[in-house]
Amino acid sequence: MRRYALLLMMLSAFAAQGQQLSQYTQYVFNQFSVNPAVAGSKDCLDVRLGYRKQWVGLEGAPVTGWASLHGTIRAKGKPFMANKHGIGLFVESDNAGNWGYTRFLLAYAYHIQMSGDYFLSMGAFGGVQQMKYDFGNSTTVQFDDPALTGKASAVVFPEVTPGIFLYNKLAWAGLSMHQALGNKIKNIGLDSKLARQFMLSGGYKYRIGKKTALIPSTLLKFSKGAPPAWDVNAMVEYNRKFAIGAGYRAGDALTLLMKVGFAKYFQLGYSYDITTSKLRTVSSNTHEVILSIMPCGKEDLSRKMINCPAFD
Repeated sequence: MRRYALLLMMLSAFAAQGQQLSQYTQYVFNQFSVNPAVAGSKDCLDVRLGYRKQWVGLEGAPVTGWASLHGTIRAKGKPFMANKHGIGLFVESDNAGNWGYTRFLLAYAYHIQMSGDYFLSMGAFGGVQQMKYDFGNSTTVQFDDPALTGKASAVVFPEVTPGIFLYNKLAWAGLSMHQALGNKIKNIGLDSKLARQFMLSGGYKYRIGKKTALIPSTLLKFSKGAPPAWDVNAMVEYNRKFAIGAGYRAGDALTLLMKVGFAKYFQLGYSYDITTSKLRTVSSNTHEVILSIMPCGKEDLSRKMINCPAFD
């Protein structure tokens, strides 16, 4: 039963002739993976490490690991700048059944102060992706299927993702287009291409006390050959040290989320997905963990670019 469920999932991906990117429940705590224009939005170096085990118990289910870092380029002795440059790095590895990929992306973004504490940034990822398929463990109905004759791996270059991001300390909204070039995947499959995927995200921090805030958010994904995906989350945050919340991914799962800060520079995020789709008969949950490291110094908060952005 589990093998058939995974086979159905993989056949759907091939039918779309494109790769769907990894899915993250904690997109608010992992905004840089959603939009490259986030690079440099913090006032110090931002390092994140993550791991996601999807559909636990289903053989060959997706497993994703990633690491990212981004920061601001600024002149020494000038903690405040009206406009600034951001740079970053994002590395991701994903494996599902016989299929897998590794992405290595560099990011650049330019941030412009619009009015008050509102900032608009424009940026892009640029990099390379290695894709692989295990032909040896594939079972076909047709002998010598032409779709399964070729090399076991392919390098896709360049991979480009532009994005635009509007934010302040209480709200954010962004739009990005992943795999914008729609590159062909040579040697694997027949006329296979990377699918362009649009991601629209937004959220707002409602103050409900001196130390407490409610943060609702949403993420929409659109890709040719696949139905739209829609996530909606809401978290209650206390003193920027602890947060707990819940969410829903349309047609897929209910989600529970938690985030806790510790040891001054560290934050740990965890999410648990309760599967609501037909896959619940073979798998009932998904786990995702993110560790954030932000070694911010003791600069004058009044002179910083922006103090405590809402999407942190």
